[in-house]
Amino acid sequence: MPEYRPDPDHDAVLESQAKHLVVTAPPGTGKTFLSVRLAGALAPLLSAGGRVLLLTFSNQARTQLEREAARQLTPELRRRVDVTNYHRFFWHGVLAYRRALRLPMRLDIGSRRRREGALRRVDEELVRELRRAEGLIDCLAEHAFPELRDHRTPNEETLQRLLPIVAEEQRQGRLVFDDLGALFWSLLGRFPAVEEAYRCRYPVVIADEHQDASALQDAVVRRLAHDRLVVFADPMQLIHEFRGASRGRLMGHVAECEEHLTLSTAHRWHGSVELPRWLLTVRARLEGEARPGPPPPQLRIEHSPADRGFNGMKPLVRNAVAWAFQEGARTVAVMARGNREVAELRSYLCRAGQFPRQIGAEDFEEARGDIEQLPLLTDSQTIALHAVDRLEALVPTLRTPLLAQVRGRLGPVDINMSRAGSEAGLILRALEPIYDKGPGAYFGSVVTALETLAGGGHHLPRLEAVRALRITAEAKEKEPVDLDMALERYTAAVLAATYTAPRMDRGLFIMTAHQAKGKEFDAIILGDAMERFWPDGDDHRQLFYVVITRASRLWAVVAPDRGASPLLAYLGDQ
Repeated sequence: MPEYRPDPDHDAVLESQAKHLVVTAPPGTGKTFLSVRLAGALAPLLSAGGRVLLLTFSNQARTQLEREAARQLTPELRRRVDVTNYHRFFWHGVLAYRRALRLPMRLDIGSRRRREGALRRVDEELVRELRRAEGLIDCLAEHAFPELRDHRTPNEETLQRLLPIVAEEQRQGRLVFDDLGALFWSLLGRFPAVEEAYRCRYPVVIADEHQDASALQDAVVRRLAHDRLVVFADPMQLIHEFRGASRGRLMGHVAECEEHLTLSTAHRWHGSVELPRWLLTVRARLEGEARPGPPPPQLRIEHSPADRGFNGMKPLVRNAVAWAFQEGARTVAVMARGNREVAELRSYLCRAGQFPRQIGAEDFEEARGDIEQLPLLTDSQTIALHAVDRLEALVPTLRTPLLAQVRGRLGPVDINMSRAGSEAGLILRALEPIYDKGPGAYFGSVVTALETLAGGGHHLPRLEAVRALRITAEAKEKEPVDLDMALERYTAAVLAATYTAPRMDRGLFIMTAHQAKGKEFDAIILGDAMERFWPDGDDHRQLFYVVITRASRLWAVVAPDRGASPLLAYLGDQ
C-alpha cells in the first residue's frame, strides 16, 4: 500500500455514510487517489459478485485511475473494482448483447462524416443546420428517448425524419461512438433482466468529473447505483455544455444528495506552499471574490506588439517553450483557444525545430476516412493522391510546393520520376508499390514515405495514428497484398488506439484548451491570450481556469501589449 498523506477532507469522504454523496474536487486536491481509496474501502462491503464501478470520461483519466488502482489495491480488491470510461463501458455492453439489440455480429465504429453522409441523403440543408450544434449529429440517437433530450434536441418533425436513418445505420452495424450510449440505454430499457444484472453487478458507482456528464451518462449512473452513488465534480471545470453537460444537472445532484463535501488541500503541488495558495486564490477571484496578491515567480507573462497580431505572439511562444525545458520541465503543453490557432502554432514550432506532439481526435477521424474511402478508389492514381493527402495531414513540416510537385507527377498508369527533386523522388519511390501491386500496397507505401521523411528530419506529431498505419503495414509483410484484409487489420488497430491513452510522460504537446481537460503537464504555455479569444464571462473563466490548472510547476502566458485578455487580471497584481 502507498504512503497516505493525512487529509481531513479525504477522511470525511471515507467516513461518510451518505447513499448519495457529492464531492466538489478542485484540481490537485488528490481526487484520483481518493476515488480509488474509496472504491477499495467500499468493495469489501458488497455482497458476493458485486463490484464498484469507477467511471470517468477520457482514456487519459482512465489510465491514471488504473495506475492508481494497481498501486493502491491488493489483487483481490482490484478484481472487485472496475475502472473504465463511458465509451468503453457502453461498448462492452453493446458488444455482449448485440444479438439482443438486433445488431450484426460485426460492428464498425466509423466517422461522423459517414453518418453525416447518410443523413444528407435525406435532407442536405437540414443536416447543415444541425451541424451548428456541435456534436449533435453524433449523439442524435440519444434524442430518440424523451428523457434524454436537452436544449440541442431538434423539433419532433426533424427527429421523425432523421431517426429512422440513424436506426438503419445501426442495424447495418455502422456506428459512431455516441451511438454506444444510446444502444446501451435501449438495452436497459428493453430487457429488465439485463438491467437487473447490471444493477446487481454494480450497486456502487463512483462518477468522476461528473460536471461533464451528458443527460444519458447521468441517467445511467443514477439507474445503476441503487446502493451508493458518489459524484466527484468541480463546477469551475464545467466546459463541455456544448456536448450536453449542464450546470443545472450538477446542481440537481447537490440539491438531492444526503451530503456535500469539498476537497480543499492541494496535493499535486505539495512540494510548494505558494503555488497551491496562488491557484486557490485565482479560483476564488474567478468566482467573484476580491483577493489581492501577486502571481508567483513561476508565472511569466510576455507581451508582443499588438500591431503584429497573432503572428507577433508566435516567437514568444517559441521562447517560452525553450525557457520551460531549460527550467527542467519534462512535459510542456502549448494551448490555444481554437483549432486554427493550434494549427498555426504547430506549423510555426515545427519550422522552429521544436516539434510538438498533437493531442486530439483528428488522427482517428482521418483514419476512419481512410477505411471508408479506400474501397471506393479504383485506380492507382487516385489511391496515390489519397496517400499524399494523408502524408500532408501527418507531416506538418512538408511544404506546399513539394506536395504540389509530387501530386503533379502521379499519372494514371505510372509515376513521372524524370528530374524530380531529391525529396519528391523519395516520396514518389515510396508510392511506386501502389502502381505495381495495387490498392493493398497503400499502407506499406504510406509507412515507407513516413519513415523516409522522418529520417530526413521531418516531424511526425501524431504518433498514435502513425502507429496504427505501421501495425497494418508490418502485418501485411508476411502475406499477399489484399486491401480488404489490410482494412480489417487497420480498423482493429484504429479502434484499439482510440481506446488507448497517448503517452505523455515527456516532450512538447500542442492542443486546444478544451482538449487539455483532464491532463497534467510540468509546464503550460497559453499562446493566444487576446481579448477576442479570451473575453471575460463565466464560460471563458471556467475554460481559462482549466488551462491554468493543467500545470504543476511553470506557467507562461503570451498576450499582445494592447487588447490582451481581461482574464489575465485574475492571475494576480501585475
